[in-house]
Amino acid sequence: MAYHSIDIQWGNHDVLWMGAAAGQRGCIANVIRICARYGNLDILEDGYGVNLLPLATFALDQYGDDPCACFALKGSTSGASSETELNIRMHKAISIIQFKVEGQLIKEHPEFGLESRNLLHCIDFEKGTITLDGVVYEMLDTRFPTVDPKDPYRLTAEEKAIMERLEKAFLNCEKLQQHMRFLLAKGGFTRYITEISSITAVFP
Repeated sequence: MAYHSIDIQWGNHDVLWMGAAAGQRGCIANVIRICARYGNLDILEDGYGVNLLPLATFALDQYGDDPCACFALKGSTSGASSETELNIRMHKAISIIQFKVEGQLIKEHPEFGLESRNLLHCIDFEKGTITLDGVVYEMLDTRFPTVDPKDPYRLTAEEKAIMERLEKAFLNCEKLQQHMRFLLAKGGFTRYITEISSITAVFP
């Protein structure tokens, strides 16, 4: 930020973080999920002071005896095994929350054309299967204690409270807001699009 001249080209993660800093809950859940997936939750906790204890407590309460095999971490897992296991459970917990939050958003905005992204209502929780495009598949994970089959995109009271606290944490973190304002002021898509157009002109 102190460098005399800089230009930033936004990628999908940059835009995601800016959305999270603006308080958009789908972006917030996605940021946390990605950090959890790669074992980088310390970026949020140590770097930005975001309190993840409520999410960790919730994850242990709901998934403490769940191996969460489908939510194993990516990349290095050099930390303590207990910490890795907690991250895996937090990964599953925030993933389910993200599916619900995004599902609500997609329903509220049909103009997005993202209905195909909503899958929770396609699950048969009794049989442990999901139907996609008329084809029935067996689920690799069937433990979803916070999902109500009758209203799968509804957040539980605990999930709602967690998202409310996380939204406030992202909105009120001055360091995060400063960084995102910098990305917004110094970045954009225009140059990237222009460069791609130039390359296409040379190599059709």
